[in-house]
Amino acid sequence: MSENVILTGTVLPDSDVEKEIVEEAGANLRIEDVSSKEELIESATDPIGIMTIETEIDESVMDAFPNLEFISVHGIGVDMVDVEAATDRGIPVFNTPHYCLEEVATHTMSLILACERRICQYNSDVKSGGWDYKLEGPITRLSTKTVGVVGLGDIGLEVVKRIRGFGVDIVGYDPYVSEEEIDEYGVEKVDFDSLCERADIITVHTPLTESTRHLLDASAFDTMQSGVTLVNAARGGIIDQTALYEALEDGTVSYAGLDVLESEPPEDDRILNLDNVVITPHAAWYSEDALTELQRTAGENVATFLNGDVPDYVVNRDVVA
Repeated sequence: MSENVILTGTVLPDSDVEKEIVEEAGANLRIEDVSSKEELIESATDPIGIMTIETEIDESVMDAFPNLEFISVHGIGVDMVDVEAATDRGIPVFNTPHYCLEEVATHTMSLILACERRICQYNSDVKSGGWDYKLEGPITRLSTKTVGVVGLGDIGLEVVKRIRGFGVDIVGYDPYVSEEEIDEYGVEKVDFDSLCERADIITVHTPLTESTRHLLDASAFDTMQSGVTLVNAARGGIIDQTALYEALEDGTVSYAGLDVLESEPPEDDRILNLDNVVITPHAAWYSEDALTELQRTAGENVATFLNGDVPDYVVNRDVVA
């Protein structure tokens, strides 16, 4: 009898790609469309592997399934998995780190330009009967701005490549990247406080970890100059949303472009009522091309492991070394 691999919390149109790849490797892929780890524990039957998109996988899940051999994440960030607990148990965690680099970088640029050029606000003005360029001013040239990039991994650098063409100055914060690594991209490495103090536009591309949760909090906003544009296409929890709301109200942040929120989807969130916020529904990753690559890469990670080899994308690689 084939061993079970669970695909949980799926928001995908279908899981045919993963099913074909995993089952060709000899396992049975079962879809468990659950909304919580508790429902997963209750519904699943002793899988050897879990593939997750949104469902939290923590110690309680790992302990409930003693034969668990791997955890696979559909996505770049693995904040829904307790990687430390998995590592302690010798369970490798896979991810798909490259599937949407182009999409997120392009979406980030779209949000920056929408905020800086007031695209959505002008659109609403005109559709409401207005026709006055002064309604959403003052607007200044992008080339006069300093852009601060928080997180200089693959996506952050893709954003840098695109925004350099606008003639901006770029400062970057990332404690895990050396000055030499980013110098060739024209990025000046600075500490986080300096970035907040100097940047006219701040764009967020760091993973969500214990050290980055609420990285942009009230104290960070206090160090910013008035009139900053803030864009987040990473994870909602990196920004203290209460502090952001207050910064938007008092003018510290003049415009925000958000693809992610602390609570998704939002319910009666007061930030939705602000005219100086552009929000998209955690869609920065999406294109049909990225979706295909995501599903294929996730399936191939699992199939490679089932065939006795080490996948290309293992977060805690020490456990398979």
